[in-house]
Amino acid sequence: MVGVAEPAAAGTYRVLARKYRPRTFAEVVGQEHIVRALTRAIARGRIGQAYLMVGPRGVGKTSTARILARALNCVQGPTAEPCLECEPCLEIESGADVDVIEIDGASHNSVDDVRQLRDTLATRPLRDRYKVVIVDEVQRLSGSAFDALLKTLEEPPSHAVFQFATTDPHKIPETIVSRCQVFEFRRLREEDVRLKLVEICEREGIAADEAALAALARGCRGGLRDAESMLDQVAAVAEDRITLDDLELVAGLARPERWLDLFEAVAEDRGDDVLRAVAGFLERGGTERDFVEQAADALRDLLHVALLGEDALGVEPAPERRERMRALAKAFGRDRLEAILGMLFELEGRLQRSPLAARALLEWTLLRAARLGRLLDLAELAERLAAADAGAPGGTAAATSAAPPPVAAPASAAAAPAAPAAPDAERSSRTTEPVPAAASDFASLLARLRERRPTLAECLERNLLTGRVESDRVVVELRPPSEGDRAMLEDPVERGALERVPGSPGPWELCFLEDSSGPPDPVVQSLLDTFGGQEESP
Repeated sequence: MVGVAEPAAAGTYRVLARKYRPRTFAEVVGQEHIVRALTRAIARGRIGQAYLMVGPRGVGKTSTARILARALNCVQGPTAEPCLECEPCLEIESGADVDVIEIDGASHNSVDDVRQLRDTLATRPLRDRYKVVIVDEVQRLSGSAFDALLKTLEEPPSHAVFQFATTDPHKIPETIVSRCQVFEFRRLREEDVRLKLVEICEREGIAADEAALAALARGCRGGLRDAESMLDQVAAVAEDRITLDDLELVAGLARPERWLDLFEAVAEDRGDDVLRAVAGFLERGGTERDFVEQAADALRDLLHVALLGEDALGVEPAPERRERMRALAKAFGRDRLEAILGMLFELEGRLQRSPLAARALLEWTLLRAARLGRLLDLAELAERLAAADAGAPGGTAAATSAAPPPVAAPASAAAAPAAPAAPDAERSSRTTEPVPAAASDFASLLARLRERRPTLAECLERNLLTGRVESDRVVVELRPPSEGDRAMLEDPVERGALERVPGSPGPWELCFLEDSSGPPDPVVQSLLDTFGGQEESP
């Protein structure tokens, strides 16, 4: 249900987010579990003295707090259905009720502010049933302010009700949280946001394409206030009706077809088209971070289609895009989609560390994702060679001579069955020696890694402390590496290469130890022995 539009003074314009703010529990969207709990508590007379509303921005925390204040102080109450017509209801809505105090924790975060609030609560309400205190962004209070608030929460006046709203509950002391009833607000479902936007457009006489509203509902990431603000902004610049082009121009939301074009280029390793897609997105006003967030959402849809098909959760593409999504999901496959998602998640952290190189990092990651298909094809070829090696009556030499050359791997990918082993494809294609089923020791694994991935092996040896081979994994202890070495060692593609080292029993667990002393360097030790020196730590 859409909130009833708030009255506005003549000649003034009220933004949609304020005009359609919910005024009753029935109008709260997407938080049914919280509405049910609060209305039942009111009906049974079990009113708490402190509530903590937790959740992302724009999902209804402060609006619910105001509704609860009206429900407690309505002349017909306490009631779960305030009348919205009595003096307390109207004054609470306009912010003029002296018994309902609403403050911002960012600008009222000192001890003096909390002391003044505590003195105000010492007296009974002037008119209302309860004195209600609403503190938005309560995590911004200082430590001393929390200490001053704690005593009041331990022994609150019977006529006082505290309501705290926060987007970051981890910054609130446990002593405060333990004295509150905590309500977790969820991000709204895309369908709930879309329906709300449709009704707002109908009430406001705004013409909008269904595809544009669906894209807007997705772009707000579960925040209804963000969606309403974005709709307000786009409606102000659209000519006759809101279209996907308007969303791209104003809100930086790329239309779905552009992501299909991009991922088709990635699937086919067309690097030039990948670079053009990045350039086009940035020219339309989006940022590298916007690109990563929207690309991850699009990949998530493809992964759902790949795994669930017609029953993909929350994925309802338009008919003209449905077949393209199915073809893309089939072309990528689960493993490649998951690998690219992992690369995007890693890229998000790198963008924070290197903002000046954001575009280069984005392009580099996508180009690597485009080459990922060839690496997976080589891995599939290696599996087939291993299967032929195990099953051929003539032994390894016969299996190798009968196997197709590496260039034929992509063409025969659908015809050959997969095998559990994954030896090195490049080594198998240039030698007929059998690959051992298990490595005898860690040194043997390092030697094989050095043959197929010398740069990775060098990075690993440069930071190595100890390594051991267990029945189902390889455990490696490393000293804290440099930023560049850590990026290589934590890269999902490189981790996959470690696991596919011939003879590896399973995944490689890399442990970065805080104590980086490790064994002494032989060159340094020789100098110390020769000249009678002593090594000093800074």
